[in-house]
Amino acid sequence: MNEKALLTALSRSGKSASKEQVEGLFSRLNFLESRRRYGLLLKNLETANDENNFAASVLEATIAFQFESAGFELEYEVNQDQDNESSIDFRWRTSSGKTVYIEARFLQQDRATTDSIERQLQTKNVYEVSKDGDDEKRDIIRVQQVILEKVQKRNGTPTKFLTTHRDAFNVVAVDVSQIILRMFDSHDCKLVTEGDPAVPPVCRRDIFGLFQNPSSEYSEQSKSFSHIRETLHGVLFLFKKPRGESFNYSLERFLAWNPNLVDKDSARAICSEIEPALPRIKHKP
Repeated sequence: MNEKALLTALSRSGKSASKEQVEGLFSRLNFLESRRRYGLLLKNLETANDENNFAASVLEATIAFQFESAGFELEYEVNQDQDNESSIDFRWRTSSGKTVYIEARFLQQDRATTDSIERQLQTKNVYEVSKDGDDEKRDIIRVQQVILEKVQKRNGTPTKFLTTHRDAFNVVAVDVSQIILRMFDSHDCKLVTEGDPAVPPVCRRDIFGLFQNPSSEYSEQSKSFSHIRETLHGVLFLFKKPRGESFNYSLERFLAWNPNLVDKDSARAICSEIEPALPRIKHKP
């Protein structure tokens, strides 16, 4: 990809960027191109035709850049099973012999919040966002739905991670930087995956977690989450740094594991190995 092609893709996406931002992103893309494994990713970014597609491709490129910069090779768009045509975004083979499949998802800000911010900026040139407990619950459920959509159809039919293998770990990575709660933190991550029992009472929002054991009280969710509960090993929550940057950001992470599939020793080992590429978030984002 040349700089002109990047500028054209930016223009099609409706995004504007400073010279410094363009040069920074272009440098990262050139780095990935030199690895000769990301031709399809770069092509997707070059041909992105709207803001969300472009942002999703930049997210994938940033993930790849941070892994490769840390000395970890990734494979892009791989088939987990020969009988399944659906591909997974990344495959990472760890030094300890484990294989981690990562399916990435860019999560855009909800429409209502975006519209509210735009109206305030037009009238006051500043904005503020206030959300109560019900709003926060809706945001948590929205993150759950986005993760579900990555691995299954609306009717529950699985589309990704159809099987589990020894020493293989299935992970969905979701960028939660654009959610405006009291700022998404580790308790929110645990609510998404393990529900109310995993957080202090003050943080509970009547949430049934993706990995939570079946409950008659939440029979519908229990049924909807069965595929994820049985095949998804973890959710990799990603946080941009700086939070408002669209192009030249770095990523930090919080990895929430499925206790039904992953023991504590395996969780610690993978977290230790991934740390140079995606450091654990050290403060409230």
